[in-house]
Amino acid sequence: MRKINNFLNKKIIKSLVAIIIISTLPACDKSPSEHLQGLTEDKYPVANMPNEPLETPLEINIEPKRLAMTSSWSAGVKDDGTLWTWGTDGLLRDTKTGQDPTPRQVEGVNDAVAVSGDGSHMLLLRKDGTVWGWGSNRYGEVDPNDDDTFIEELRQIKGISDVVDIEADTYASIFLTKESKVYYLGSNQWHILKNVDKDKLDAPFKISGLKDISRIEGSSGYILALNTQGELMTTYCIKNAVKVFDSDSNEICNIPFEKKVVDFAQGVADFALLEDGSVWSWGQNFNGEAAQGKTNGEIDIPTRIKGLSKVTNISSFAANTLDGQLYTWGHYLIGESPEPMASSMRRLHEPILIKNDIEVSSFSSNAYIAGFTTKNGGVWFWEGNRSGQRGTGEVVDTFYEEYVFTPEKSLFTLN
Repeated sequence: MRKINNFLNKKIIKSLVAIIIISTLPACDKSPSEHLQGLTEDKYPVANMPNEPLETPLEINIEPKRLAMTSSWSAGVKDDGTLWTWGTDGLLRDTKTGQDPTPRQVEGVNDAVAVSGDGSHMLLLRKDGTVWGWGSNRYGEVDPNDDDTFIEELRQIKGISDVVDIEADTYASIFLTKESKVYYLGSNQWHILKNVDKDKLDAPFKISGLKDISRIEGSSGYILALNTQGELMTTYCIKNAVKVFDSDSNEICNIPFEKKVVDFAQGVADFALLEDGSVWSWGQNFNGEAAQGKTNGEIDIPTRIKGLSKVTNISSFAANTLDGQLYTWGHYLIGESPEPMASSMRRLHEPILIKNDIEVSSFSSNAYIAGFTTKNGGVWFWEGNRSGQRGTGEVVDTFYEEYVFTPEKSLFTLN
């Protein structure tokens, strides 16, 4: 159940650790332990690549976010600038039941550039640099001047303009402008702004000390930002990080690497892809979130992930290699999942191979659902589909391994 956020050691945990309730599982042909044993290295081999660098160094990934998911619906932006949605609730269009697992166009939007989602709200970036949001508004992440906790229509976010990158996370909206300035809107209950004595911000707040930024990711706990020189900056200073800015409101550190960072991802654990195709991670690893084996704790400093090399694209849960291999890690729900939920968790402490011959352009994920777009405009999903988030035209309420770890092509495409 990836990216449902709590906090530990001042960091947002983007995974709700599922409680294993084996005794409440309904009767079925196989026991839970037999289902879990179905995950074998023969079917899903563990990454075991030699430590070899890419022959041609990678460039910084500035691919726009074209696919987004919340815990109940998904959205995508096509090449022609139209916005499409599918799933349950938050669809910005009328349905008979509030649910539609088939991707359909949202009327009135033909100038979309990017979309980002997490938790239960989404952000939409338009060609004119304005940002629009919908969904959860509990901490004013869409409209701090509206007391409604859920915004059902597209609403422009005031106080921000000339935006080139967006990031939606639980209780948080983050913006990067064309002047490389980073702004934050949403919850401050975990003091992402150190000396701002408010749980909810009234307007987007500039994060001082972040300069020449090309990409952002973040949450209501901390922000990661990559500058144009390939240096990874953070508002949460980890061990061995170098402080480059400190003020009453913000503390900015540089996370040192020997080579240029070209891609990164924030999650329970954080990840950096270097120009040589190596992947490094740090942060929590109780359930394999950092893909560093069974360490049962925190990874204090960036550590290279063994067995992964010649990687060209990453997220906090997956990696794609130059030869088209797709690997994933972390924890996944396995077994039947009726209401109330009764399920087991499968912990993947090392990257496992789930698909070959795929060329990822960008990843996206949320609770129960993981997905990616491809270079040829395809959209794929794996993990869950309880609310129709895969966009295949059907709802599938199952968490068996064969379904969870099988990427499935969506009806939605980018072109």
